[in-house]
Amino acid sequence: MLAGCGREPAAVEQAPVVHAHAPPAAEVIAPPAPSMPAVAGPPTQPPVAIAPARMSHPPLPPADCAARPIEPAAAPALSVHRWVDESGITHYSDRPPAADVAGHRVLEVAGAPSISVDASGHDVDLPGQLQQRAVADALGVQRVLRDTLGIAAPHGLRLRVVFVLDANEYARLVGEPSLAASAGAYSPARRTIYVRKQADDEITFMVLRHEITHALVHESIGNLPTPLNEGLAEYFGRYQGGGMGGQVDVGAGSEAVAAAAPAGDGSEELVDLLAREDLAFYAAETNAGPEREQRYLRAYALVAQLMRGVEGRRALAAVLHAQQAAPCSPVAVESILQREYPGGLAALATAWAGAMRDPAVDVRAY
Repeated sequence: MLAGCGREPAAVEQAPVVHAHAPPAAEVIAPPAPSMPAVAGPPTQPPVAIAPARMSHPPLPPADCAARPIEPAAAPALSVHRWVDESGITHYSDRPPAADVAGHRVLEVAGAPSISVDASGHDVDLPGQLQQRAVADALGVQRVLRDTLGIAAPHGLRLRVVFVLDANEYARLVGEPSLAASAGAYSPARRTIYVRKQADDEITFMVLRHEITHALVHESIGNLPTPLNEGLAEYFGRYQGGGMGGQVDVGAGSEAVAAAAPAGDGSEELVDLLAREDLAFYAAETNAGPEREQRYLRAYALVAQLMRGVEGRRALAAVLHAQQAAPCSPVAVESILQREYPGGLAALATAWAGAMRDPAVDVRAY
């Protein structure tokens, strides 16, 4: 399973993916007006760790949330591929067909996403399809954030993704000793995501999507409280793009989620989780760090529960928009969820604990 802000690669390969339940058709949550400015950090700040493996990391200092202007850029056209397969069925996709087909045309459509992504290998030669997939994953996560939660990336945002094979080169590029063993990191000063390439490409891209989510949260929202920040990164780390859409397999890793389920109605555990800010979230009480792993699983399950239906997404969107309005200081999540979630925190805790104890097996389409 993916964690945010610094996990060792070995832990990434061994950790499970997690579960939840399918929502009704996604509703677009419109952001409040006026829109909030983009956020980012000064050129001197160290990279923000965003990776899957359970390592603690230093919290962002307040200066990192200062808005940084983004250069205006005209939205590029989106390329849509049209072709007819051997059965006579017409297809439209943002990706070209895998083989020669009849009637293949490329259409240019206005209104492409407001961010651009460049993916490259630092010391590894990436096959073309991996570069294309990196860009597609970044745009896919950004699209779901925008369409389901009303969180649009600042127009003109440019992100770089650099894949690194050698551990020493990765540590040098990241430049932060505490993150040298992580699987990925995001540098707000450079707007660059560094990803250590794993033996399994699927794990590499899970790391990438986790990192992308942290980058988009930092740039679009601000210093979101750690449990929700990590929960969102865990959730969207499981995003799988395909064609013009994508999906999240919330049913994977259900045994791990069930093992981390709180006892009783979950009220005390939910309050404790939401109160775990920065190092209090990442701290490992034992060498094995089961409490920290449990917090990641519970944070993921909380976001999965909120993303389950319209009312939960509205409550989560309210938190994110409140953070946009005051990007430097983490908002009072408990107060907002108490007000916005039907039945308040008590009802949310009951639903969250129940969903963890009896995980559903579903794939959510976006």
